[in-house]
Amino acid sequence: MTLNPLYDIFINNSRSIYGYIGVTFYHSGVSKMENRPFIDCQNLNFSPRLSQNRIDQAEQTLGSIVVQRFLCFALYLLGVNRNAIGQSLNIPSETAKSIIKSVNKNGLTALEDRRRRFSNFLPKAKPEPPSITLREEEDRITIDFGISSRYLQLSRQDPLQLKIVLLSMFNNKLLPKQRVAEAIKLTPFHTTTLAQQLSEKGACALVDRRQGQKQEYRVPASVKAELVQQFAIDIITSGKTSGEKISNELKERCDISLPARTVRHHLAQMGLKKIKRSLPQLLVSVKKNSSNCSST
Repeated sequence: MTLNPLYDIFINNSRSIYGYIGVTFYHSGVSKMENRPFIDCQNLNFSPRLSQNRIDQAEQTLGSIVVQRFLCFALYLLGVNRNAIGQSLNIPSETAKSIIKSVNKNGLTALEDRRRRFSNFLPKAKPEPPSITLREEEDRITIDFGISSRYLQLSRQDPLQLKIVLLSMFNNKLLPKQRVAEAIKLTPFHTTTLAQQLSEKGACALVDRRQGQKQEYRVPASVKAELVQQFAIDIITSGKTSGEKISNELKERCDISLPARTVRHHLAQMGLKKIKRSLPQLLVSVKKNSSNCSST
């Protein structure tokens, strides 16, 4: 880029340059320059050699296109005619007009080539982190962090660990609720409840406290005999029975405290549940046959 046309335009142009002294800030944050004395361009010394050196340095840092657009807009601010700007920078006047219009509209980014992928003037945007996905298999779930060789495998044989890890990721917005709910096979509402409990009370809140029967329902043979006898009585008299009914009857008749749950367990163990329906029919058949034998 040659400076002779620029040098001539400053020396020969009779217009003046504004010198900004004060700055006033509006409530919106917009600033307004004040006290602008006129500076006569003819009283300024423009050195073509210094200008060329400085432009060369600027081009190494910013690139020739950016420097050219800087100069174009600077001349426009100093009041130079647009056609003269184009001639001095050896660019079409329409190009100069487009540069000026773009800078006024878009700011600093207009000084760069808009086809560039990244801007040297604007802060570089942080790259989006890779998305985390779940891969479900028959016996395990794999958490893929989207980075090569970075994944976590969780066994379905350990449902507590599975819930703690996935719900923790949900609480930290690393996985969506619906995806976590599908993985731990719960409803979205229940998933949200467990996640809140985990956040408030820790992992112990997810422990299943249903302990079940700690030992076998052990009862002596004499009690079992009464249980069978009561079962038979109920079937003979009413044709039906239940664990709750037998439990109450044993308490009333024999003063034996046997929970209904234990009664049902032993009825099943001895196979008596399977004959609840067939036994009354068998009794009727036996009575009928006995009556026939007696009449003959």
